[in-house]
Amino acid sequence: MKALPAAVLCLCTLAAFSDCVTVQVGKFSFPLESVKKLKNFVDDSVNGNPLPLSVRSTSLCANPDIQKEFLDLCATPDADQIFEELKPIARSPELCEICAYAACAGC
Repeated sequence: MKALPAAVLCLCTLAAFSDCVTVQVGKFSFPLESVKKLKNFVDDSVNGNPLPLSVRSTSLCANPDIQKEFLDLCATPDADQIFEELKPIARSPELCEICAYAACAGC
């Protein structure tokens, strides 16, 4: 019976720390979990070829399923470049979890 509260406490602590890793690009900061979900959008392709950068940013921002954390970014003129910088982290988030990217913090 005493093990149940301890297990719940451990799970809550783990959940709290799993959201601590953030990705900082320029003046923008995004939770790693949101950047991980961005992978589904940046990997979209037409006829097997990646979308051009400007088309990708426009289509990302127009997509109603994009994470709300990226909406402020979409309103900036440098959204294309920032999405391009987020792309390698979105494709390999495990490297961010071990702080291999300078943009990642909170490890």
